Amino acid sequence: MNEIDGSNSCVYEALGYSEAGEMRAKAEHVMKIGLLLETGRLSKTEAAQRLGLSQEELDEILSGKFRDLTVAKISEYPNLPIG
Repeated sequence: MNEIDGSNSCVYEALGYSEAGEMRAKAEHVMKIGLLLETGRLSKTEAAQRLGLSQEELDEILSGKFRDLTVAKISEYPNLPIG
Protein backbone atom coordinates (compact mmCIF):
# COMPACT_ATOMS: atom_id res chain seq x y z
CA MET A 1 0.00 0.00 0.00
CA ASN A 2 1.22 3.50 -0.79
CA GLU A 3 1.93 5.99 1.94
CA ILE A 4 0.15 9.28 1.57
CA ASP A 5 1.92 12.32 2.92
CA GLY A 6 -0.70 14.94 2.08
CA SER A 7 1.66 17.12 0.05
CA ASN A 8 0.01 16.30 -3.26
CA SER A 9 -3.05 18.31 -4.22
CA CYS A 10 -4.34 15.41 -6.32
CA VAL A 11 -5.45 12.18 -4.70
CA TYR A 12 -4.53 10.22 -7.83
CA GLU A 13 -0.94 11.51 -7.66
CA ALA A 14 -0.82 10.77 -3.94
CA LEU A 15 -1.89 7.20 -4.65
CA GLY A 16 0.75 6.85 -7.34
CA TYR A 17 -1.52 6.36 -10.35
CA SER A 18 0.40 6.65 -13.61
CA GLU A 19 -2.61 8.32 -15.27
CA ALA A 20 -3.06 10.84 -12.43
CA GLY A 21 -3.24 13.90 -14.69
CA GLU A 22 -5.97 12.39 -16.84
CA MET A 23 -7.97 11.20 -13.82
CA ARG A 24 -7.71 14.65 -12.26
CA ALA A 25 -8.92 16.32 -15.46
CA LYS A 26 -11.90 13.96 -15.67
CA ALA A 27 -12.71 14.54 -12.00
CA GLU A 28 -12.65 18.31 -12.54
CA HIS A 29 -15.17 18.02 -15.40
CA VAL A 30 -17.42 15.83 -13.26
CA MET A 31 -17.15 18.25 -10.32
CA LYS A 32 -18.32 21.11 -12.56
CA ILE A 33 -21.37 19.11 -13.55
CA GLY A 34 -22.03 18.28 -9.89
CA LEU A 35 -21.76 21.94 -8.93
CA LEU A 36 -24.35 22.90 -11.55
CA LEU A 37 -26.69 20.29 -10.10
CA GLU A 38 -26.05 21.29 -6.48
CA THR A 39 -26.68 24.97 -7.15
CA GLY A 40 -29.90 24.22 -9.01
CA ARG A 41 -28.64 25.68 -12.28
CA LEU A 42 -29.51 22.37 -13.95
CA SER A 43 -31.66 19.41 -13.07
CA LYS A 44 -30.33 15.89 -13.57
CA THR A 45 -32.75 15.49 -16.45
CA GLU A 46 -31.46 18.65 -18.16
CA ALA A 47 -27.82 17.74 -17.56
CA ALA A 48 -28.28 14.21 -18.90
CA GLN A 49 -30.02 15.54 -22.01
CA ARG A 50 -27.36 18.19 -22.68
CA LEU A 51 -24.59 15.64 -22.20
CA GLY A 52 -26.29 13.07 -24.39
CA LEU A 53 -26.43 10.57 -21.51
CA SER A 54 -29.15 8.61 -19.82
CA GLN A 55 -29.86 9.59 -16.22
CA GLU A 56 -28.39 6.24 -15.17
CA GLU A 57 -25.13 7.01 -17.02
CA LEU A 58 -25.01 10.47 -15.46
CA ASP A 59 -25.58 9.00 -11.99
CA GLU A 60 -22.71 6.57 -12.53
CA ILE A 61 -20.37 9.35 -13.63
CA LEU A 62 -21.38 11.51 -10.68
CA SER A 63 -20.71 8.61 -8.31
CA GLY A 64 -17.14 8.38 -9.59
CA LYS A 65 -17.48 5.67 -12.21
CA PHE A 66 -15.75 7.51 -15.03
CA ARG A 67 -12.47 5.59 -15.33
CA ASP A 68 -13.47 4.20 -18.75
CA LEU A 69 -14.24 7.66 -20.14
CA THR A 70 -11.43 9.62 -21.71
CA VAL A 71 -10.81 13.32 -21.17
CA ALA A 72 -11.46 13.75 -24.89
CA LYS A 73 -14.88 12.09 -24.54
CA ILE A 74 -15.85 14.24 -21.56
CA SER A 75 -14.65 17.32 -23.47
CA GLU A 76 -16.90 16.40 -26.39
CA TYR A 77 -20.00 16.93 -24.26
CA PRO A 78 -21.89 20.08 -25.22
CA ASN A 79 -20.94 23.10 -23.18
CA LEU A 80 -22.97 23.47 -20.04
CA PRO A 81 -23.59 26.92 -18.54
CA ILE A 82 -20.83 27.34 -15.96
CA GLY A 83 -20.18 30.40 -13.93
